[in-house]
Amino acid sequence: MSPGPFPSETQAQVDRLEAADVVVVVPRCGTVEGLRATAEAIRAAAPDLRAVVVHPNTVDDADAVRGSTGTTTLQALPCRLPAVSGLPLPTEDARILFDQLAAVGRQVGAKSYVFAGAVPEGMSSATIQALVHPVIDAQFDLVLPSYARHKFDGLINRSVVYPLTRALFGKRVTGQLGIDFGLSTRMVSGVFDRRNGRGPGGSIWLLTEAVERNLQVCEAHVSAFLPPFETGGDVSAALARVLGSLFEDMERHAPTWQRVRGSQPVRIFGEPGAAADESRAVDASTMVESFQLGFRNLQEIWNRVLPPATLVELGRLTRAPLDRFRLPDALWARIVFDFALGHRLRSISRDHLLRAMTPLYLAWVASFVIEVGEDDHAAAQNRLERLCLSYETEKPYLIARWRWPDRFNP
Repeated sequence: MSPGPFPSETQAQVDRLEAADVVVVVPRCGTVEGLRATAEAIRAAAPDLRAVVVHPNTVDDADAVRGSTGTTTLQALPCRLPAVSGLPLPTEDARILFDQLAAVGRQVGAKSYVFAGAVPEGMSSATIQALVHPVIDAQFDLVLPSYARHKFDGLINRSVVYPLTRALFGKRVTGQLGIDFGLSTRMVSGVFDRRNGRGPGGSIWLLTEAVERNLQVCEAHVSAFLPPFETGGDVSAALARVLGSLFEDMERHAPTWQRVRGSQPVRIFGEPGAAADESRAVDASTMVESFQLGFRNLQEIWNRVLPPATLVELGRLTRAPLDRFRLPDALWARIVFDFALGHRLRSISRDHLLRAMTPLYLAWVASFVIEVGEDDHAAAQNRLERLCLSYETEKPYLIARWRWPDRFNP
């Protein structure tokens, strides 16, 4: 018999839990003040909601959750949680997390699960409402977050992850690199039930798991979360980590996404937060210089991934003056598709391949920054919508190359 997801002392606490509607996991909420704020947010969101608050065992103060009245509506469960930093979830961390959630849920008969990791000082009532009610009241299985962001934040998600997964799986859900999400019992119990024997490696993208199993997906506006703009030496590592996981997921789910055409909006819950509108200086010239340097130094790798016509277009782009530097949407979509195929074929080291994409990504960012310039947030969003439509339009190119890669052999 395999060991349970908890050590014996924690399992004993799990066994004493009473019935509850929702299991709320707050992995970064490691202070009494944060737990108290989370408890008050749950009460404000739904006074009659019965919840178990699973929090790090660095703080073991049940009174912070129960409150001064000693009510049993809210229960605390301190335990050791995996160090999950957001979606996608590393497989082994996801296995531990989902095993823990399922064990607690079975004990209390939970209908919904909430994972809230963005705010260490405690959750807001709006976040609780946005993540819980779609599952309990509207029978959705997966609630992904929509964050209020500056127009130059989260560009790996906006330039690749969202438009690519939207084109692949037909769901217009933006929050796939988020850290706050809601789950149904079906979603929690199914991720690993059908993956018996799967070894370490890879990551879990919750959207593709839900689409593969024909579960219901929606999006929710949660409290503002403004990730930093990707700059400097971190961008290459971040790009390689995210896209490597995403391309592996593409390969696992290829039979599913090749059947999908177009995309559809999903239902959105909650009220959008105010997007940050402060001015922010972004130096596009240094990114263009990085692209030009990459074009000179990475030809050996790019020649093995990109078709000759793409390389010709990129060569023209290296000679464009800064004020007219534009990376066309269709070209960018095909570049992402070609790198996904190169990752699948393993024609070169996957790490080298992914890092060789950095100058191309910086070219896209520079083009976007120059084009939207002083535009407001709504105009920038419209610009990104056109990019998404180009991914969808170019999807037949991806399918043809995926099915018959030998037709083009650089």
